Amino acid sequence: MGFWDGKKVLVTGGAGFIGSHLVTELLRRGSPRATVADDFRSGSRDRLAGLPVRVTRCDLLDSEAARRACRGQEIVLNLAARVGGVAYNAAHPATMFRDNLRLSANILEGARRAGAERVLVVSSACVYPREAPAPTKESAGFRGMPETSCAGYSWAKRMAEYQAEAYGLEFGLRTAIARPYNCYGPRDHFDPEISHVIPSLLRRILLGEDPIRVWGDGAQTRSFLYAEDLARGLADAAEHGVGRGPINIGSPEEVSIAELIAMILEETGSKARVVFDSSKPAGQPRRACDTSKARKELGFTARVPLREGLRRTISWLRARGLRSVLGGD
Repeated sequence: MGFWDGKKVLVTGGAGFIGSHLVTELLRRGSPRATVADDFRSGSRDRLAGLPVRVTRCDLLDSEAARRACRGQEIVLNLAARVGGVAYNAAHPATMFRDNLRLSANILEGARRAGAERVLVVSSACVYPREAPAPTKESAGFRGMPETSCAGYSWAKRMAEYQAEAYGLEFGLRTAIARPYNCYGPRDHFDPEISHVIPSLLRRILLGEDPIRVWGDGAQTRSFLYAEDLARGLADAAEHGVGRGPINIGSPEEVSIAELIAMILEETGSKARVVFDSSKPAGQPRRACDTSKARKELGFTARVPLREGLRRTISWLRARGLRSVLGGD
């Protein structure tokens, strides 16, 4: 029997972009008795269509609802989060901090009361300070102030990591902590209010926007990770990362935003002009993932290069009809 076979597994936020990919990965690895708990604010049952999982609607910001969701579960994988792009984060720091902190606290307490065997805490590369050395090792996670453009979200994720460690020390709760880097792929959030850089650019370019106005000067860099790779990394972390501290889940491939846009234009065949606006916030100047701990502790490496992942995502969008997925007039 495999690790996941027969296990009672709760995936919070499992109808979301990353959560649904994780559910698919768990089913690929075995036959867990999986339950998805989601409030469906940004999640969708369509992402789980045809999958043999139990789906329950609940508001995990409510502590009692979180406890009910965790009851009887052996493994809790917490992917529930309030998410948003740079503009949304900058405008709603208190909301991002409050809601993400409450989600983490409610799930950890619910898992503790349920006697869960282990919990996966999904943090973020946003915990790293703006001027962190790159590629960035996990040890930089609590040095200095996190990136200011998403400070509410970043501080909540730092606190989630501390909560996990504190619950281990006081209650013996076994936790694994994953720090994903920028993720993209099929099933992503393309709503302009909450989408991140790749889905936002794909939406605007594929719907024919011209010129494409981009915040920052294009020099800022990121490490992007394809969704299926992230799902593998999260499952690996849940299996092998308990008690090993935070672990980066990312790709060593680093590109500038200007290079990313050029790649998307090539893959879509768009001739749109690009205008960079350096008066707008661009986020962290450089974000590059040190993947050595994930390789050593989990045996995880990313498999899908950025250009190939973009091609797959664009093909997925076109196969489903651009306007049905992306919206637009």
